[in-house]
Amino acid sequence: MIRLQGVKRSYGVHEVLKGVDWPIPPRARVGLVGPNGAGKTTLLRLIAGVEEPDRGTIDIVRGTSLGYLPQEGARLAEGTVLEALLSPFSEILAMEKELERLHHEMATATGERLESLTRRSGDLQHRFEAAGGFDLEARAKAILGGLGFEPGDHARPLREFSGGYRMRAALGALLLRRPDYLLLDEPTNHLDLEAVAWLEDFLADINSALVIVSHDRTFLNRLATSIAEVRDGRVRVWSGNYDRFRVEKEKARELAAKKAASEAHRVEDVERFIERFRYKATKARQVQSRIKMLEKMERTEVMAEDLTWRFSFPPVSRSAQRVALLAGVRKSFDERAVLKDLDLEIWRGDRIALVGPNGCGKSTLLRIVAGRLPAEHGSVEIGDKVVLHYFAQHVLETLTPGRTVLDEMQAWAPGKSPGQLRSLLGIFQFSGEEVFKKVEVLSGGEKNRLALARLTLDPGNFLLLDEPTNHLDLPTREALEDALAGFAGTLLFVSHDRYFINRVATRVAAFDDGRLRLYDGGYDNYLAALRGGVPGKAPRGAAGIAVLPRAGRPAPGAAAGARQDRATGTIPGAKRRDAGDGGSPAWIPEGREQRRRDAEARNRRGKELRGFRERIAALEASILPLETRLKELETVMSSPDIYQEDGLARRLGEERKSIEIELAHLYDDWDEATSDLQSAEDRPSK
Repeated sequence: MIRLQGVKRSYGVHEVLKGVDWPIPPRARVGLVGPNGAGKTTLLRLIAGVEEPDRGTIDIVRGTSLGYLPQEGARLAEGTVLEALLSPFSEILAMEKELERLHHEMATATGERLESLTRRSGDLQHRFEAAGGFDLEARAKAILGGLGFEPGDHARPLREFSGGYRMRAALGALLLRRPDYLLLDEPTNHLDLEAVAWLEDFLADINSALVIVSHDRTFLNRLATSIAEVRDGRVRVWSGNYDRFRVEKEKARELAAKKAASEAHRVEDVERFIERFRYKATKARQVQSRIKMLEKMERTEVMAEDLTWRFSFPPVSRSAQRVALLAGVRKSFDERAVLKDLDLEIWRGDRIALVGPNGCGKSTLLRIVAGRLPAEHGSVEIGDKVVLHYFAQHVLETLTPGRTVLDEMQAWAPGKSPGQLRSLLGIFQFSGEEVFKKVEVLSGGEKNRLALARLTLDPGNFLLLDEPTNHLDLPTREALEDALAGFAGTLLFVSHDRYFINRVATRVAAFDDGRLRLYDGGYDNYLAALRGGVPGKAPRGAAGIAVLPRAGRPAPGAAAGARQDRATGTIPGAKRRDAGDGGSPAWIPEGREQRRRDAEARNRRGKELRGFRERIAALEASILPLETRLKELETVMSSPDIYQEDGLARRLGEERKSIEIELAHLYDDWDEATSDLQSAEDRPSK
């Protein structure tokens, strides 16, 4: 058990934690969330013992083991990658060496000496087995494989690896230890999507308690059973995963607002009575009673709205229908082929997410399309009237270090006044003197926000985004998602944020040995397609790319086929079928079975919508008489005559309180029902 009581922590004059009370039970699975700078990392460092609180206590039950992964700079033992993972198990490794020595000696011993060695070996072998020694190395290698290390990497010196891979090794060492509590600060930062999925499965199966700081909402939804929100220097715990936390928090805010309004109404009534009868001798006792009542009345604190910011992209010009065509593109680095005869067609309105392991060529492909990197072979054709803008993963590639924030914006939009630019920068959390900070001193998150702010001035109609959510907190990511949802151009982007991909992408392009396979929909659809069959068994376009066609535009790789529809009279919206190697594509109608399925889907949808509307009507029928009675009570209780009859005011007050509570619950149910109806109406019919 870990318990924080009254924990305070300041840095200079800035008080980060203001008296945190937070019990963390064994096997808890906590997502630690809050705005950047709220104190999430500070809490992990305090629990891990890296820092000490200024005040308060952190009690940890004796014998409890902790494992802490910082965001950067984790320390590991020198040596090979495998040795770095095994180094905490020195006692087990020593037993293994002793067993080897005993077995070697037993090979030549005889008589009593052999018996003695056999007994010692047997005892040691039992201890070695109980400590997990026999499968320790196998488990370490399995963890390294899950985190993206190749078998040939195990014997390589750790110093040869990048910082990101050293952090993977540090995470692997913690996972191998399986401490009672795992404190993980952004554990997915250095992982590709495949490694993140493996880590989720691993953490879901172990018994360690988890306290996780992460901006990966899918990761939190999968693993967290409670959310600890750090806000205004304190911690509040909510049950459920991240999505549930968002819903429950909004409900709690609305309920608190209603309760506060009800309390304010009661206070107003009491104050009105006091003011009316303050100088009336016959009412002096009642006035004093109500003054004391006023002092004792509870005051519900209204939960502050989350600080959110919203922005939108300006209207964009209309490009040609085919935005880009890549044919036979090749690219190598140090004799390692990254792109191998890669083909891709991008159509107006596409929102394509590039996914694949680190180093597979995602950023390389973006740079080639952007014209920042030449291809060794093949062609890249950009369509007519296409205005391309590139958002780099390392935004310093596109920012000028010596400029101020305001100068950077002015250089991008010389026609806008400083006042207009400062207003825009304010939306992106650059206010006051912050607009005069030099680009070179900005944090990673600030550079990302500046590059995004600059991009909104003139995004073009074809956006290339390389990890746009890096260093962004959750509210900022959601603001970017909302803005991109309203962007009328074409997107080609790289992201490791599965939630972001699901909200933004209409297609996923997955790297497969230097080429691409395309899947319709977001990341979840892509995973479902992989699990449901062999990748690449979807219909194939003219460029040889696996695609799942969408209605309403030509299938990628089938521009000629789209023209053929008009020329040959083939049926629009029909399903495409592979005609075999070397054969021409065949088109088949949907058929009677599809029409039957569509009719069933419409019937189900109609039934669902009717159910929601009937539920709303029933709730409104319950709400109306209660609201009418509440108004009657307020009118009656505003009369001083009710206080003449003993007990009448109390009975009416109790009735009013009961009605207010019941109405609050009905309002919540009505809000939920209308939200469900809205979601169902917005959901496209199948």
